[in-house]
Amino acid sequence: MTSRARARALNVAAAGLLAAGVLVPGSAIPSTPDEGPAIATFHGDPARTGWTRDERKLTPPAVRDGRLGEVWTAALEGEIRAEPLVVPGVAMLGRVRTVLYVVTERDAVYALDAADGGRLWGPVLLGDPVPRAALPCADVDPVGITGTPVLDRGSGTLYVVGLVTPDGGHVMYRIGALDLKSGMERPGWPVALAPATPGPSLDASIERQRGALTLTRQVVYVPFGGRGEGCRDARGWIIAVPTSAPSQQRFFATPAPGTAGIEAAGGIAADTAGNLYAATGGGDSIHPGDLGSSVVWFRAVPSLGVAGSPGDRLAPSGAITLQPAPVGPGGSAPLLLPDQHPSAMRHLLFVTGAQGMAYLVDRDRMAGPIGGRGATGSGASSRCVFGECGGGSGGILADSAYWDGSGAGELVFVPGRGAQPSPCTGTGGVVALRLAAGSESSVPRLDVAWCSVSMNDPGAPSVSGAGPRGGIVWVMDGGVAPVLHALDARTGAPLYEARITADGASAQPPVTPAVAGGRVYVAAGHLMHAFGLR
Repeated sequence: MTSRARARALNVAAAGLLAAGVLVPGSAIPSTPDEGPAIATFHGDPARTGWTRDERKLTPPAVRDGRLGEVWTAALEGEIRAEPLVVPGVAMLGRVRTVLYVVTERDAVYALDAADGGRLWGPVLLGDPVPRAALPCADVDPVGITGTPVLDRGSGTLYVVGLVTPDGGHVMYRIGALDLKSGMERPGWPVALAPATPGPSLDASIERQRGALTLTRQVVYVPFGGRGEGCRDARGWIIAVPTSAPSQQRFFATPAPGTAGIEAAGGIAADTAGNLYAATGGGDSIHPGDLGSSVVWFRAVPSLGVAGSPGDRLAPSGAITLQPAPVGPGGSAPLLLPDQHPSAMRHLLFVTGAQGMAYLVDRDRMAGPIGGRGATGSGASSRCVFGECGGGSGGILADSAYWDGSGAGELVFVPGRGAQPSPCTGTGGVVALRLAAGSESSVPRLDVAWCSVSMNDPGAPSVSGAGPRGGIVWVMDGGVAPVLHALDARTGAPLYEARITADGASAQPPVTPAVAGGRVYVAAGHLMHAFGLR
């Protein structure tokens, strides 16, 4: 039986449960205060802050005193590279539960009971995953669902993208919309990601869908970047899929092949007005019009249409190139800082470059094809965080997180490899940068607040708790034997660490922890782990 047939069989079984009254139809009911917040998208919100500010059970004293430990482990089919999503208050199988949604490289989607890891439904399959040998470049075998999905609590729908081979030959990307309670496909879904508008065609064999999906104003935005060596003709792509008409897709592709991939796991950030921000990597070309090593802004109005309206397009409204390729942005997705600054420079964006640089960008000064020229441009400030920042050892390859520590200041937590900045003396790990006000007309500075213990390959951190004394930074250090670290957000002092059981002897890429409802969920290989207070 093909995976598509198996998926249909699973959906038929779920439909039988619905008919029998075992599954309760409808969307997720609202959460109660003790259930904690939902993690509905990568890093918890469209701004990609990574901060679960309503987490009150996991406090620094509770974590430090030895009560934290692993409470369950679940083995799934396929390697997990996406951040798990968490939804409290779901009426399913006769109970109101907190549900964990997990996707794997086998094109499989699971719903797990967050309390004990029990399987509620799944695997629901988007199709047959693609063997590594069938692709000119890949870093996992097989290739299926890599990017973090996004869910809509209002409609009770999970949107997810996977690479599939429907006939065992050609490959394509497919986007599905699954009911949160049953895993059943919504009517009219799944559909192929294949915009019909004129322009270049998406080549699924060389484009990697690693970036998280973004949902804003009932449109799902799907980013793409190259897979690396052997796929140098890849572009940076964004495909916009209206939830009401998924076949009416629109797209943006960077002008030149081999440049400007949108490669960060965080994908695309969105502000409260629906404006989109994407960071592109460097490439073979350093021509400014190619949009390599840039932060690209897409205006929300006119919005994306579905029927030939004047706003029926997706085009940049501005961009800022911070460094010549290949050492510009691309290490992380943009992180939109909350609008808490009284000066004219209140709308700030933080982004890092793969070579180890960190930048603060004024989002109000990104008009025109190039809004600034390098780190000294009028619209940005920068500093070196890891390594030499000139193409040597070190670098930043994962997304950052934000925390407002009140009296402790506003901090951005940056994971990386290589020498830590002065006055720190370690290698790799997490560096906390404090926003320090500049002059009235300049972007604030980034000062080093603290550095963590040394690490080998830290992934994107998540932050829990309110300031000034409740904040905890959670980060996975990858490798053959991954380690979960908990750090005091004010000082960087270690609170807890645990070696994570992983499958296989190969190095495991660190997966972003999800923190909600008094638990921390982390993945290693095909295993999902949950930590909580015992």
